[in-house]
Amino acid sequence: MSGGGTPRQKMINLMYLVLLALLAMNISKEVLNSFALVNNGLVKTNTTFAAKNEITYNNFELAMLNDPVKVKPYYDRALGVKKRSQEMFDYIETLKVSLVKEVENADSIEVEGKNGKDSIVRIISDVLNMKNKEDNATPTRFFMGTSDAEAEPGTRAFELKEKIKKYKEDLLTYIDTRDRANIRLGLDIANVFNHHENKEVTWENNIFYHNASIAVMCLLTKMQNDVKNGEADIINTLFNRIDVNSFKFDTLSARVNAESKIVLIGDQYRAEIFAAGFSTTANPQIWLGTYDSTTGNIKGPIDSTSVKVSKGVGTYTIAPGAEGTTEYTGIIRMKNPADPKASPRVFPFKGEYKSQKPAIVVSPDKMLVFYAGVDNPVTISVPGIPSEDLRPSMSGGSISGSKGKYTVKVSASTKEATINVSAQVKGGTNRSMGQGVKFRVKPIPPPVATVYGKRNADFIKQGELQFVKAVVPVLDNFDFDVKFQVVSFDVSMNINGLEVSESASGPSMNEKQLSLLKKAKRGNKIYIEKVRVKKPDGIVVDVPGVNLKVT
Repeated sequence: MSGGGTPRQKMINLMYLVLLALLAMNISKEVLNSFALVNNGLVKTNTTFAAKNEITYNNFELAMLNDPVKVKPYYDRALGVKKRSQEMFDYIETLKVSLVKEVENADSIEVEGKNGKDSIVRIISDVLNMKNKEDNATPTRFFMGTSDAEAEPGTRAFELKEKIKKYKEDLLTYIDTRDRANIRLGLDIANVFNHHENKEVTWENNIFYHNASIAVMCLLTKMQNDVKNGEADIINTLFNRIDVNSFKFDTLSARVNAESKIVLIGDQYRAEIFAAGFSTTANPQIWLGTYDSTTGNIKGPIDSTSVKVSKGVGTYTIAPGAEGTTEYTGIIRMKNPADPKASPRVFPFKGEYKSQKPAIVVSPDKMLVFYAGVDNPVTISVPGIPSEDLRPSMSGGSISGSKGKYTVKVSASTKEATINVSAQVKGGTNRSMGQGVKFRVKPIPPPVATVYGKRNADFIKQGELQFVKAVVPVLDNFDFDVKFQVVSFDVSMNINGLEVSESASGPSMNEKQLSLLKKAKRGNKIYIEKVRVKKPDGIVVDVPGVNLKVT
């Protein structure tokens, strides 16, 4: 049942609980008729709710005439609530009609009554006319089927429970998240604790299992009441989100909204000046000048033309001619629509902007030079210009990337590279951001050849020779991750007074070289020489070898 509502609604809820308790103790004609009276009262309440909801919908239509742009989003959602609620209400109504047919054993719209034939419509509107009010078997079978605990898929109770759950979820989607905490839709389908049986029972068992048909009819009408009540809460919440009468001037404050506080010489500074909570149907006066807090007006010359006002918003546009910080002040004068004869309200404002010449900032991420043959990462920015509007280019190489982060590539034949930057400004045109930035281009230094971590002239134990498998070029103290390819190298050693040398292609020792190393004794010298490597730019260079003395 609904957790909120009007005092009348709360009284109906309490009456229903009392009658349900009486029904559990003793079914009498008086109790059954009491349920009928409560049901009939709920039917009238539903009619009242429908009328009140219609008033809210009419208010939406009136608000649409006053300010369609502001109201339409809320009005469209309200109409969605109306349609969804009517679908749920009508679905419950069809259940009531079908239940009456079952209880009264009627195949047609008319049933036998005390005074001849009654129509089902008349019975539903006044259930005192029901003949079999005390029938508790038919509602159980009608809704629960053969189950006495939890409704199974395919039964009317299961379908009703699912539709209620979906209806509540749908209704909440029409209002903002911030408003949902204050909404109580009722239509509770949670399990309940049955004190008579001293155990928890399902919602459908509590409502439909062996309850008199008149009680079930009363409860179905109560569900329709919750539907109308929930509809009212949602559409009233939507309507409260619009103000169709007047502005609350005591909450207004001046605002200056600038596109940027930094403006380049040759460009324009542009700012919107308005009172928060402004209306598109009431244009204020916006004057520039020195505000006098004593008189609440402009002191000295008044500039009433620089700020163009349209649909409640003033736009201030100026093209600075020199560098520096410029401050400006003024007032917003607004009339109160609720009291046109009153003096205008005055709201002072101030703003500032900085004008400067275009300046390019190019920061190499690694060093102050570009290296040939590798990716050189750089960061490019221009103060006051969004990074996505920058358009860098360069001579002496290529540049790629976006949003301030770029990669530069240069060749070994280039001695100097220049990065130029333009930016896309208002109107879609590109404008140069000033003189380009020059960088020196240097070749990557040659690496050092190593074997088994040994370099230059070093000692190696005889037992370590078995681990010598390849020549590895290493570049010390260099921030780039550079890969060098070994092209060829020789291994030489003096054996029994004869100089023996074996050559290999690639970085790995071949079989002849490995066989030569196996013959080395303590005191022998092994020469890894004529080492040639290919740099990332494709140039092949000679690098110093390794001289090893076996110990």
